[in-house]
Amino acid sequence: MLNFQELKWQDKNFYDKFFDVSPVHYAEYSFLNLFAWRHAYPIEFAEAGENLLWMRSGGPLSGTFGPVGNWEAVSDWEEVLSCFKTGDVIYDVPAGVKNILEDRPNLKFTHDRDQDDYVYSVKDLTELKGKAFAHKRNRVRAFLDGYEWDYYDLTPDYFEELIDFQERWRIHRDLTLNQDEAESLYNEDFAIKAVLEKWNEFKLAGGVLKVDEKIIAYTIANRLDDKNLDVMFEKAFPEYTGSYQAINYLFLKNYAAPAGYEFANREEDMGEPGLREAKLSYNPITMLEKFQLEIL
Repeated sequence: MLNFQELKWQDKNFYDKFFDVSPVHYAEYSFLNLFAWRHAYPIEFAEAGENLLWMRSGGPLSGTFGPVGNWEAVSDWEEVLSCFKTGDVIYDVPAGVKNILEDRPNLKFTHDRDQDDYVYSVKDLTELKGKAFAHKRNRVRAFLDGYEWDYYDLTPDYFEELIDFQERWRIHRDLTLNQDEAESLYNEDFAIKAVLEKWNEFKLAGGVLKVDEKIIAYTIANRLDDKNLDVMFEKAFPEYTGSYQAINYLFLKNYAAPAGYEFANREEDMGEPGLREAKLSYNPITMLEKFQLEIL
């Protein structure tokens, strides 16, 4: 039986012991991601033996998901799976877990493409070489040559300006969104503010891009491990040609590459066609697959 309990700030060190030893670090499972989105998606966790944690979410995307931990070290999967019954569905199961369990006849795995993490080469996105990156290269050049701009590392000194920008960006987007989409943006506001409130508690970094002394784009990223950086939030005013491409390029060039990160995880696309097109256009080097698991 799984004994779920609410995920609280005080659980960070305990949770990180499981996350750090996970064979693959999915952005969704970082403590910061779970903590930041807890207002929209309340999170509970339960320990399953000494190697795994299962998660449970409330809100619009309710259900059990996971696990987090060293799934390769589990010696008795029968015991782990005994916590579930016929008909149960577990979401966002890592590909590594699927590979271990997929031959069991009482388990059905279904690839959930909408939830796959996009992973990019930092080197690719800072050099933008070759035909595959010609469009991005041209967009970056259009911004850098077309505006009087300034780029700054994101520090607490810019938080007030960033929140003001975020509100202006959201209001601008609200004009074209339905009610559910607008609510999603309000939930994102809570998540961004939660991240800023805990800025000094994590290995966070970011950048702000200014034109005429006003922020017109920013990015916020979180360390997943020594090689992987999670780009959690990235916003820009699209009326500035190339602004999205420029903030991505400048942040990775000024922070990620010098800090030794090899890969940028830009999370999932949630099945949104426009977001999928945009993320594919940056030429990911791999996708971290996730699966739904049904107990038969």
